[in-house]
Amino acid sequence: MPPFQKFTGKARDAIKKAHELAIERGQNHVNPIHLLAALLVQEESSTISIIDKMEVDSLMLTDYILEIMETPDSATISSPSYQIYLTPELVRIFDDASKIADSFSDEFVSTEHLFLSILDVSSEARDMLNRFRVTKEGVEKIVRELRAGKIKDIDQPKKNRAIEKYTRNLTDLARIDKLDPVIGRDK
Repeated sequence: MPPFQKFTGKARDAIKKAHELAIERGQNHVNPIHLLAALLVQEESSTISIIDKMEVDSLMLTDYILEIMETPDSATISSPSYQIYLTPELVRIFDDASKIADSFSDEFVSTEHLFLSILDVSSEARDMLNRFRVTKEGVEKIVRELRAGKIKDIDQPKKNRAIEKYTRNLTDLARIDKLDPVIGRDK
């Protein structure tokens, strides 16, 4: 397993959050689903931005993943909760993420590498992403476009994108005289 010093702060935070998610649910193992959930709920998540660029409903995906973690089947405890271990699939994801970072000529493993690795290693998390039509090829294409500078609004906070998507700028509309007249008011 690669040393976690080669992981970015965001990647380490995601791993820590995955560990916390397992503990909160009384589970004695951290698996790829916990890591995927941690990547999805992370503040200013690049994973959410990538999923949004793929035109997948990120809120529905996040809710689905969190719901899956709550199912009774996933809460099997075979040892006390103070003995938390990483599943073999998660260890493979960490190893694969290092290789992916090397293939991008990156010195550090970031959340994008972890996300790509989840899509590369066979696990229940990958199967869930495939159900939402999130593929490694699609994510890799978006990451490469992002790095090439072809996608510029991925760093824009999600709040602002939601405001632009669901509202109209009345000031701009008034400037170009596109507002309906107000009836029943004095000048």
